[in-house]
Amino acid sequence: MQQIGREIAQVALTSLLSLAAMFLFTRLGGKRQIAQMSPFDYLNAVTVGSIAAEMATNLEAWYRPLTALIVYGVVTWGVERSACKSVALRTFWSGRAVILMQNGVIRKESLRRAMIDLNEFLGQARIAGYFDPNEIETAILENNGQISFLPKSTSRPATPQDLGLAPDPASAWYDLILDGRLMADNLKATGRDESWLQAQLHKAGIGQRHEVFYAACDKQGRFFACRGA
Repeated sequence: MQQIGREIAQVALTSLLSLAAMFLFTRLGGKRQIAQMSPFDYLNAVTVGSIAAEMATNLEAWYRPLTALIVYGVVTWGVERSACKSVALRTFWSGRAVILMQNGVIRKESLRRAMIDLNEFLGQARIAGYFDPNEIETAILENNGQISFLPKSTSRPATPQDLGLAPDPASAWYDLILDGRLMADNLKATGRDESWLQAQLHKAGIGQRHEVFYAACDKQGRFFACRGA
């Protein structure tokens, strides 16, 4: 029983060490999501996950996968840093975007070079909202595998400028109350104070701040608040 207890404790310790190493690795890799990763980034993340799992259960030589994890982390950090500092290296690591459709014409050679068949291309267009190929001016395969579509000027949504309108300036919304807690820094960033917030809550039919589940506003004074269900 003592032997089993020691092994369980060692697995728990190496698991925590593995998690800490994985956390540092993901921090070094930036804040990109899976959909924003290049193929190299994705395969690297999968490999690192496998190494971390090996480190958590390899009780006799846990330092070996830890060493490999450190090497992968350092190399990945070096690749990301070099890509940020050099256009040439960025192109080498990530490749170039590929124009799949230009001036309304699908480029067969580009599809072949990107190893994308016509059905897949048309499916991606439908996912993006373009069921009619006549609406597409340009399509570009980005480095992360996503396809960007530029609609023709006659097919894009009308803008206020097209209609001769002058709407109020756009503004980000600030979370003022989250889960009943006042976000004082956000309230200050909007240029308003707690007295203004309380007045807005009264207008919304909410008497006390502690009743609020969520509240937000923008710099133009538009306001939203609700109680918790």
